[in-house]
Amino acid sequence: MSAVHAPQTVRETWIDVAKGIAIILVVLFHSVMYLEGAGVTGPLARMNPLLDTFRMPLFFFMSGILAAKAITLPFGALFRTRMLRLLYLYVVWVALQTIVLLVVPPISAAPANARPLDLLTLFVRPNSNLWFIYALPLFFALAWLIRRWPPAVQVALTALLAAGFGSTMLHTGTPWDKMGRYLVFFIAAIWLGPRVRRLVPAVRWWHALLATLLYAAVTIVVVRLDLSTVPFVLLATSVLAVTVGITVAAVLGRLAAFDWLRNLGTRTLAIYLVHTFPMILTAAVIVAVAPPLSEGVAVVLPLLLTIAAISLALAVFRYAGAVPGLFDVPVASWVRQRQPRHLRPAGGLITPPLPSPDGSGPGLSKP
Repeated sequence: MSAVHAPQTVRETWIDVAKGIAIILVVLFHSVMYLEGAGVTGPLARMNPLLDTFRMPLFFFMSGILAAKAITLPFGALFRTRMLRLLYLYVVWVALQTIVLLVVPPISAAPANARPLDLLTLFVRPNSNLWFIYALPLFFALAWLIRRWPPAVQVALTALLAAGFGSTMLHTGTPWDKMGRYLVFFIAAIWLGPRVRRLVPAVRWWHALLATLLYAAVTIVVVRLDLSTVPFVLLATSVLAVTVGITVAAVLGRLAAFDWLRNLGTRTLAIYLVHTFPMILTAAVIVAVAPPLSEGVAVVLPLLLTIAAISLALAVFRYAGAVPGLFDVPVASWVRQRQPRHLRPAGGLITPPLPSPDGSGPGLSKP
């Protein structure tokens, strides 16, 4: 059966740069987290929670910007082209990660690295490392269901949800809390995306600097006065963080020296799926050997582990990215969009370009 390929969408450099910034911060977060669990605690461990308002809000906002056209599709087409691949990869990589955790030595003081039951509850109790690629299909589905509601109502309701989870008035102790906090950024970006795209060309370096200074000042005040559980405080701080991410990405995207950051932004799926494996193994070695580590090593080690994890993830994708079922669904027809019968050429299927790492548009190229 022949297939008609959908036209490729032109990538916007600043979006890839923003996703590159976000994925580096996500990898650094997990690097610090695994090392802290293994007993290596440095100043970055104390700073890590401060970036909660930056990492995932920026990631979800970028995903929402790219999702606007997708939610206009019929639900069947949305599921095949945007949701199915992410759900499949979530199951596969949670299984791989759980198997590794079950066979390696302890990686922390916890009684067990993982439980076989985790494989049966991955949709009920989302995986603490891979929950993002489970959240996106759910966000796509919800955005599609409420797509005819007034945008202001959508944003207001999800902002209330974010405030509830941010203040811990709503709390599950699982990644559902994070999904509740960050849904508003995905929904808001769907409707604000066109306006943001129009404004980005006018962004200058001093906009990024002012936004960064304001975000830093607000974060310091929130921490010093212990305001993080006050309703809407984390949400407002995250809005500032997203503004920083967008303005900085707009400026850096114009500089050839930061092309490497743009390239990372086109490969965030591979990095996200693979990066925790070297961290698990590193933590297991540290717990087993218990080497004495100086304060200087505790400062540098998370940064080195972040670089190593990203490099390894890119290498794995380069050499194993074409393995069926590893970074994509094993059967391409699962994610093909069916064209209306009266418009079909011979064959009748549209093969969509491989989606971006957030599942919302053209992205990762095959190795």
